[in-house]
Amino acid sequence: MEEIRKDNNFLLAPSLTTLELMSQDMRAAGVRCVAEAVKENKTLTKLVLMRNKIGDSGAQCLAEALRENQTLTHLDLDSTNIGDSGARCVAEALRENQTLTSLGIRNNNIGDSGARCVAEALRENQTLTSLDIRSNKIGDSGARCVAEALRENQTLTSLDICNNK
Repeated sequence: MEEIRKDNNFLLAPSLTTLELMSQDMRAAGVRCVAEAVKENKTLTKLVLMRNKIGDSGAQCLAEALRENQTLTHLDLDSTNIGDSGARCVAEALRENQTLTSLGIRNNNIGDSGARCVAEALRENQTLTSLDIRSNKIGDSGARCVAEALRENQTLTSLDICNNK
């Protein structure tokens, strides 16, 4: 992943639509470079960062990119060590982002607090159609918040919330 930190010009390639960086031992510093490029990229529609250790600070960097990027439709952050703070950052970005349709944040450390933030974003977001938040640490109160948000959300068609607390 040192190459990404040194030179992320390949992320700005005019024909790049999918970038999969799974299991690269990427941490917050590496994802920060990816996020900076995502802000500028005009063609990327799918970003897969699953099984990296980006944590909450990496999620915050990606959330900042989501606020600016207008092409990304699919973001996979499965098994990336994101907790409630990272979920809050991503959820806040979902309130502004107008293009993301699929978000995968399964198998992380998201609890009730993070689920509440995601639920609040679902009340406002008009583009997300698929959300995978299974295998986290979401309890009854967090699941209830998500369920209540679905009453207002008109776009989500797929929700996986199984295997939680």
